[in-house]
Amino acid sequence: MIEHIIQLLVNFADSLGYVGVYFYMLLVGTFIPVPSEIVLIPTGYLASIGKKSFFLLLFSGALGSLSGALINYFLAKWLVKKYRQKALFQKVIKFFARHGKISVFLAPLTPGLGQYISIPAGISHMPLRYFIPFTLSANIIWVGFMLLVGYIFGEGSRAKSAAAVGSLFLLGFVIIVATIYVWRDVKKEDLPAYR
Repeated sequence: MIEHIIQLLVNFADSLGYVGVYFYMLLVGTFIPVPSEIVLIPTGYLASIGKKSFFLLLFSGALGSLSGALINYFLAKWLVKKYRQKALFQKVIKFFARHGKISVFLAPLTPGLGQYISIPAGISHMPLRYFIPFTLSANIIWVGFMLLVGYIFGEGSRAKSAAAVGSLFLLGFVIIVATIYVWRDVKKEDLPAYR
């Protein structure tokens, strides 16, 4: 039964092609909760057996995720335009003015958060010159990691467990970087205002 499901996923991923991977990852990048592993791990496997190009998959997947994030960004920016002066939105804007760059880089590396960080970025009108490169960089890391899991471990349950372990390592990385960032930020605040 499991082998049949895995074969269905591989066949589905194979039938998508690069444009299909782009559009699937565009959905992943929006607020629609679609798991990227369903397509990325099997396409990574297909790259390992020579049926797909690893780098074209990486490009189409990361660009699709960025496109979905931009949809969220502009949708949030447009929908909340007349409510930006409300207290809740002012808190979001203040937070993003201070921590937006690190947030849009780390959130896509955290399972379940990546697609949603573009909403507060849009609300706060984070400049695209920061939003695009930080989001794209994080998406390249995430998509590349998922493709590598499929490339190295194949299509079976070993790939799924490797993805779970790898996700935990990425989450640990995010926690360490965020902790260092917050610690450095707090240390800056502890400095006296005068010298």
